[in-house]
Amino acid sequence: MQAAMTRRGPTRMVLVVLWGVLGAALSAMPWTATHAQETRDPDQERSRRLGGVPREVVLDVTTVWNAPATRRVRGDFMLAPTDTVRGDLAVLGGRAQLAGVVTGQVVVLNGDASLLDGARIERSLTVIGGTFDSPERPNVGGEIRVWSAAYRYHEMGDTLVANLEFFSRWPRWMRDEEPGTAGRTKSDLLVTTAHTYNRVEGLPIYVGPRVSFQSGDTRVRSEVVGIFRTGDALTWTRENLGHRMLFELRQGNRAGVAIGGRLFDEVDAVETWQLTDTEVGLNAVGFTRDYRDYWQRHGGQGYVSLFAGRGSELRASYGEERWSSRRARNVLSIVNDNVPWRVNPLADAGVMKLLTVSATFDTRNSPKDPRAGWYLRGEYEHGNGQLLRAGEPLVGAADEEPAVAYSRALFDLRRYNRLGPHGSLNMRAVLGGWLDGDPLPAQRRFSVSGLDALPGFDFRRQLNDTDVGTCAVGSEQSYAARGRPSLCDRMALLQIEWKGDFRVNLFGDDDLGDRRWVFSRVKADGAWVVFANSGRGWLVGPRGSDNLLYPKGSVPDITSWRTDVGGGFDFGTFGVYVAQAVSERGLSPNVYLRLGRRF
Repeated sequence: MQAAMTRRGPTRMVLVVLWGVLGAALSAMPWTATHAQETRDPDQERSRRLGGVPREVVLDVTTVWNAPATRRVRGDFMLAPTDTVRGDLAVLGGRAQLAGVVTGQVVVLNGDASLLDGARIERSLTVIGGTFDSPERPNVGGEIRVWSAAYRYHEMGDTLVANLEFFSRWPRWMRDEEPGTAGRTKSDLLVTTAHTYNRVEGLPIYVGPRVSFQSGDTRVRSEVVGIFRTGDALTWTRENLGHRMLFELRQGNRAGVAIGGRLFDEVDAVETWQLTDTEVGLNAVGFTRDYRDYWQRHGGQGYVSLFAGRGSELRASYGEERWSSRRARNVLSIVNDNVPWRVNPLADAGVMKLLTVSATFDTRNSPKDPRAGWYLRGEYEHGNGQLLRAGEPLVGAADEEPAVAYSRALFDLRRYNRLGPHGSLNMRAVLGGWLDGDPLPAQRRFSVSGLDALPGFDFRRQLNDTDVGTCAVGSEQSYAARGRPSLCDRMALLQIEWKGDFRVNLFGDDDLGDRRWVFSRVKADGAWVVFANSGRGWLVGPRGSDNLLYPKGSVPDITSWRTDVGGGFDFGTFGVYVAQAVSERGLSPNVYLRLGRRF
């Protein structure tokens, strides 16, 4: 790192110092506060505070939720009188009705909590964004804390990140909803870095006002956010600036309809169905490895959405936007900072009109630790407009024309099967590709490569002159010079895993009778995993001898697919695995780390 700093000159040193100052400022700034008051109900020995939540409380409940030992529930939760939760319990976005025993603390975020007769919490109870009801003398061993102000957060992979909203003197108003009032209005200033660190933007910073209004089951929200991209230099240039504007009207609580529109000038990623944002960002900032490609989108769209249940939704959107390429920049990284970043592949450029229909169907028992149920995510996209094709013509593609019309689809289907109380057999199929019309734009193509798809094979490594993982043709040097883009018209991936729970008991039972080893909220309990993956990509066209071109209605023989096998240990928030390619000879096994579960 020292050599790299010397080579890149004082500008890099200044950036490092600025990042340190920014981090210190963020941690020191107060949270945005609203009018606070404290009342006591004489009929119930509890307190309810209205207004802003102290920063340390927000950080504490976020830590509780993210802790591997915590039992996490999304939506409504009921604890029967005969049931016991050993350890901490956290509920997000639902009502927690407790009649049994919780041996740790209870955290309820953006929901209500009710203690029934006979319920017992051995440590504290914290409710943010809701209310609390209990018998006259609630059996809670620690402090009871209740705030009506909402818990504001965003998700990065499998964890929650509290939104650090500061500048407490920024104009903000709040009318706390009381029985019989019309509703509640909120306004605040958003300052966040809720985006993946990457070689194109560096760390984008989002700044702007947000306003929301709620009356019963009707909610309105809007935001106007400016985007500043740190890149490789903190300069006020067009390349470093963007924006995002949103307006949405939502009717319904558990089910309903949403209508909205958005304007944007932002950077989007290719093939986001693979690794999570957190994994991509940490690899980029830590090891100078960026497993995504990026392109610029500038335009607007309107959408309508029908939603129901915990995660099921049907959504349609239509918009017009301008596409263009982005260049890779010399952004900071911790390790291998002197290693050049992979070239960001060129994108097709022009103006496109897009019709997108997507659907999500989710019956899993838990989105974070699924043991049973279905998950289906499907998306259809039809685009038409004018594009200037980037790079070299692809094999089998027609001559470049300014007018373009295409259709593509992507499906992600998962099935989780419980095998007794401590095991599961899980399966996943990902299918995507061109359906009709002109060849797909460069930024809408596919590949089957990398840690999420086929971890036994290196990321987009071309193994021969006609690569079935990326659909690259020609020499490895030529492919690497273009940035190793995804080039396939279609792809298919099948995955299966067998999981079983295990526990490590090094020091005997704890004082609660729970046989597990816990140290600083990190438990040694986890699951062993054995898995197999198989998949490939291909081009659509007249059947050739190169093993890449296949007619529109056909699928390559499974004997030509790439396959790997492996195993490892899944600890919930992270997993350690080893994978070995079995369809290709001479490849060494890959040892790798995943944040969260494989799928």
